[in-house]
Amino acid sequence: MKRLLFISCLTIFISYHTAQAQAPGKWLHTGVSLVSYKGDLSTYDGYSAAFHAGIQFNNKKRLNGGFVLGLGSVTGENRDFFANNQSPQTPNRFFKTNFFHINYDLHINLVKKENFIAYLSQGVGFIRFTPTDQFGEDLQDQSNTREEDESYRNSSFMLPTKAGAMYFLPNGYGLGLEAGFFNTMTDYLDNISALGEDGNDNLLAFRFSFYVPLQ
Repeated sequence: MKRLLFISCLTIFISYHTAQAQAPGKWLHTGVSLVSYKGDLSTYDGYSAAFHAGIQFNNKKRLNGGFVLGLGSVTGENRDFFANNQSPQTPNRFFKTNFFHINYDLHINLVKKENFIAYLSQGVGFIRFTPTDQFGEDLQDQSNTREEDESYRNSSFMLPTKAGAMYFLPNGYGLGLEAGFFNTMTDYLDNISALGEDGNDNLLAFRFSFYVPLQ
């Protein structure tokens, strides 16, 4: 009887610690970012806070996907900005854009060890944004700030490209650092397109994340 009890306890002990040592199949993660804007009114001149949450899969050695939701805001200002032509319209020289995004990222693991992962990622997603002026009024409704008959949708696809690293404790919890570009497919984050320079607006983000294992 004692031998059977000893074997049972030993089996439970080994099974428990083996389970603890196994890497989780996925993580829930959340955290904060510093986000900066590049466009007609500034070039990565300042940073604003953003928040994100998502789920990261961990089933494969080299390629793993994940979903991310995020929200935040960016601002830009250039009091010396003038239209690039002789248009009678008056473009805005300040903006603040609140944004929400959802995207799927494919991680390519450059290094994958039991407690450390370094990776590159390429994603595809959707961003919705609402540019406003210094008084909080919606710039999309102010047609005098753009060329006549120039209108736009306040949503866009994006192709985020990032690099990052994650460090994990033996219990599966971890911390992550990441940097990358949203690569938006719109030139209207700042409400300016035809009256400004060619090229889409972009966002640069530095992200800090906390990972919680999900079994």
